[in-house]
Amino acid sequence: MKIGDIAKAADVTTSRIRFYERKGIIPPADRGKNGYRDYPEDLVALLRFIEQAQGLGFTLREIADVEIGIGEHIVSCTDALALLAKKHAAVVSMIAEAKDRKHRIESLMAELEASRLKEKVVATD
Repeated sequence: MKIGDIAKAADVTTSRIRFYERKGIIPPADRGKNGYRDYPEDLVALLRFIEQAQGLGFTLREIADVEIGIGEHIVSCTDALALLAKKHAAVVSMIAEAKDRKHRIESLMAELEASRLKEKVVATD
């Protein structure tokens, strides 16, 4: 498949495909005599997997480390569940940290607001 065809089939841009190829996320395409990239049709599943994984917060480095197979599920369900569980734990941790940070910010804002009100009272006396 030519790059435009595979990009359309996978719903990604051609520049993204070239980027993934440069970074080693996908294997390099074969080149025809005309120099055009020629990709295998099964690359569509890999590109869709990469896009889905990035949408779930996986980095390209994490994605590149995944063992890719062939067939309907290019990543085994066991491996996918383990990766998702690890990412889920990281997200839960980030949410807890964000909630803690939010509470600390709100406390500091309330403290500063109280100080500001005290300053106004003292200034009017």
